[in-house]
Amino acid sequence: MKFKTILAISIFSISSLTTSSFASEVDEYLQQKNIIDAQYKIINKQYLKDVLSALNDEDSRVLPIQVDQNTIIEKMQLHTDHIEIQGLITSEDFAQFAQSTGQEKTKQLLTEGLLDNCSSIFNHEFQRKNPYAANITLTSQKKSYQINLKNTQCTF
Repeated sequence: MKFKTILAISIFSISSLTTSSFASEVDEYLQQKNIIDAQYKIINKQYLKDVLSALNDEDSRVLPIQVDQNTIIEKMQLHTDHIEIQGLITSEDFAQFAQSTGQEKTKQLLTEGLLDNCSSIFNHEFQRKNPYAANITLTSQKKSYQINLKNTQCTF
C-alpha cells in the first residue's frame, strides 16, 4: 500500500530536525558548565532544567515545523528526564489507512517507525546516558496516538 511508504517516511522525518551520533553542542555546553559529567551523566538537575527551559523558549519561536508533506511538529519540550513531542498527521489518506490497518496495528507501525529513529529523538548524549523517555502524541483527523518510548528500548 502506498500509504505504508508515506507512513514510514513521515514517522520520523523528524530526523531532519536534528541528527547526531556524538556529543551535540548542547552536550558540550552542559559539560563546560558542569551540569553533566564527561560520561554525560547529569550532575546538576536544577541547572539542567534552567538550560532546557531556555532552549524550549527558543525552540517555541521556530515551531510548528512541517517535517514532510504528512507531518507537522507543533510542540517539542525538553525536560530533565523526558521530551514531549506533539505533532499532526496531515495526510488525508491516514484515516483510511488506519481504518483498513486497524488502530492497534497502526499504533504498532508508528511505534516501530519511531524506534527506527531513536537517534533523532534522543539526539543529545545526556538523553541517551541517563534514564530518559519520549512522550509522543501524533494526532490525525480522527484519532490521537500516544506513544511512549524509553531510551533503553533504542539501539544507538
